[in-house]
Amino acid sequence: IIIPCCLLICCDQQQDKRNKSTPNPSVSTQPVQPAKNTPSLLTAPEELLVEVDHEAKFTFNPPENNSVITFGNYISQRPNNWFWVIPKTLVVTCNYVLPSSTTSDPALITITQFENKDSESIDKSIARWKDLFRSDGGGPITATKQLLTIADREATQVAMIGEYMGAGSGWRLQGHMLLVTILRDETHTTYLKVIGPQETITRQRDAINEFLLSTSWVEPKVEEE
Repeated sequence: IIIPCCLLICCDQQQDKRNKSTPNPSVSTQPVQPAKNTPSLLTAPEELLVEVDHEAKFTFNPPENNSVITFGNYISQRPNNWFWVIPKTLVVTCNYVLPSSTTSDPALITITQFENKDSESIDKSIARWKDLFRSDGGGPITATKQLLTIADREATQVAMIGEYMGAGSGWRLQGHMLLVTILRDETHTTYLKVIGPQETITRQRDAINEFLLSTSWVEPKVEEE
């Protein structure tokens, strides 16, 4: 009698252990925040720079005074046949379309401005831009560089001509030209970048030069306390 009773008691204890629910381990409900890997303002494609806080410069509305082009503390005369288009990202201060000839596509001038601490050296910029081009024969591209005086400041103009592929593009556009004027002042570096068919930019070269040479510096207004 004693033995069956002992066996029955042991079975009941094992059954109770199995019926007791094992508490689940504590699981944190806080999402894991991945480390931010913010691209450089100058190395990332412009279409990826939508989070940059340049809202003070960005607008969906055309300029009130269409006779001039204003960027930062600079103001220039707008060539008559250039027309304003909405910037595609906040990083672009403003851009204008340069009309084409009857046998070529339009070109685009894009103006971007960065604080000097966020800008890179001219040679590094040239090396990066050259990666977007190859010569018409498929070889490496050659860039030319010259100095200009704009708004009483020294500026550098870089030009290259060849097959343009753009960042990550699998296609190429032959006979394209990149013309970048780099203007640096005490606080900011301005990039005036013209990209498009060589034929269009050649036809617009006088207008580009007049636009650059008409650029003047406007002293920023000091807010009264």
